[in-house]
Amino acid sequence: MLINTTGIILRSVKYSETSLILDIFTRDFGLKTYIVSGARKKNSTSSAALFQISNVVEIVAYNKENSKINRIKEAKISRFFNRISLEIHRFSIALFILEVLSKTLKEKEANFGLYDFLENSLVFIDQCSGKTTNIHLAVLCKMTRYMGFFPENNFSAEYPFFDLREGKFIKHNPFHEDYLDENDSLLLATLISTDIENSDKLQYSKTTRQRILDKMILYYKIHLTDFGRIKTLEVFKNIFSSA
Repeated sequence: MLINTTGIILRSVKYSETSLILDIFTRDFGLKTYIVSGARKKNSTSSAALFQISNVVEIVAYNKENSKINRIKEAKISRFFNRISLEIHRFSIALFILEVLSKTLKEKEANFGLYDFLENSLVFIDQCSGKTTNIHLAVLCKMTRYMGFFPENNFSAEYPFFDLREGKFIKHNPFHEDYLDENDSLLLATLISTDIENSDKLQYSKTTRQRILDKMILYYKIHLTDFGRIKTLEVFKNIFSSA
């Protein structure tokens, strides 16, 4: 059976002499793995450049229910991110976010809200004219809404500590280490309330930004089984170390 859908390329790996294996987060079918035969041939109608990570593509593909890898018949670009492809900071943000996403996608089912959020986030990363140093934090925070563990923003003077396990602010520091102190809890509360489009207005120092990022990754690990290690994390931090 042939299917038509749109998807965001999360991973692209060379296979044999001329082909590619792709992980694509599709809007209609969730995470799917595809093979593109001959994509690396010089005269291929579907060139390897089409299947760069973060590209949004429209595909016609064969779909066999019991097959782990299906074959793409036709593909064309749906949305090309010019600045992401050219600017290392923007590409690093996109690559990091997509790796985090790939760790969370366990179901082979559609998640329209998550897909639309992610594509819109990539559009903003590509087109925004302000500072990009806090976008990844805002995206990671907002993305949890579509995964079922969005932080409850009940921060107040009475509830000044954020419990990473419970996903909400509490009165006293808990009897475990997975929580934020009062200062970082205030920063998180501000992040929760800030739209991605206004993330450049967050006044985070480099040290604060990296500390909040580490806590956000820990939050994901607590709430998602088999989350694993983010391979791009240290590279990402190094690129933004001077920001």
